[in-house]
Amino acid sequence: MFPDTILQMNNGATVMELSDALEKVVAAVRAAGKSGSITLTVNVKPASKGSNNVLMVESQVKTKLPEPDRGMTVFYATEDNKLVRSDPRQQSLPLRVVDIEQSPKQLKEVV
Repeated sequence: MFPDTILQMNNGATVMELSDALEKVVAAVRAAGKSGSITLTVNVKPASKGSNNVLMVESQVKTKLPEPDRGMTVFYATEDNKLVRSDPRQQSLPLRVVDIEQSPKQLKEVV
């Protein structure tokens, strides 16, 4: 009974929605390496008060996709509570750009 009923819900739209949802969940699970799920809710109620032969059937499809792991970033707090990527308490090294086009005059071997 259930397979026949679900095929007829919303003129087949519910089955198509479930199929699309399953494809999305499978792709997300494969990408994230975590579990996901699909929930089908079927609500059945009488079409009108006092009527028990005519029923209204409503379906709802919900997916729960796995969230991919997110990276973290290291920040340092300044005295005025701003976030910066370099530690403001650490001294800076006087770095300079070395031209690698120049060949050394003489190579020395260190033993």
